[in-house]
Amino acid sequence: MRAAFTGLALSSAIAVSSAAQGAKATGRPATAKKPASCAWTSRDPWVKRQAEFFDESRHDWTSDSLRTVLLSATNLAVPLKAPVNMGVDIGGGDSVSAVAASVIADLKKLASVRGSTWPTREVVGPAGTHAVYLLARSDTGLARLALKRMMEAGPMESPAVDVAVLEDRLRLASNRKQLYGTQFVVDAAGRVALAPMEDSAHADLRREDAGLPPFKLGLCLARKR
Repeated sequence: MRAAFTGLALSSAIAVSSAAQGAKATGRPATAKKPASCAWTSRDPWVKRQAEFFDESRHDWTSDSLRTVLLSATNLAVPLKAPVNMGVDIGGGDSVSAVAASVIADLKKLASVRGSTWPTREVVGPAGTHAVYLLARSDTGLARLALKRMMEAGPMESPAVDVAVLEDRLRLASNRKQLYGTQFVVDAAGRVALAPMEDSAHADLRREDAGLPPFKLGLCLARKR
């Protein structure tokens, strides 16, 4: 583990919860517990794409200590079960614990150091990269730094689905239209509506490339929340 990680791990060292997610295999594809109009199965291409990235069976990352810090700060249980990110983000920011706030500050410092190694899949495993995304959701400053690092690392090292959702979130924060259709707002009557979007006619092409569910399914899931 490089020296850049030492301070982060030591300043935020806490125990990780390792409760496994998911039910026992039945031999049949898992189906979302949603109304029929919002249904999906484990055989759907976007679910399989996420399952492929978030598979940790090889245990081939290099920093268990940093990974432990990230998972603990987000209370993220492993192994993750696809789909990990449904691409439905409904307004506002996430509240964070004092521990998570400390890790966010450390990640921002790490990102500001030129040449520092970012916690990518190779370093902290797929679940670790998703933890970084969860932390970035609650801090716009970290989100901007993290998105740049994630894009630089590429889709083999950063979850494309998390990158897409984070990019949409930041575009709206900058008064720009989103690209993937992952961001929703709640109006005065309590109804969920899609936030402004650019080139919606080609949304499904972009969503497919990012491992997001089809646009129609995303809208259905958002409105059923």
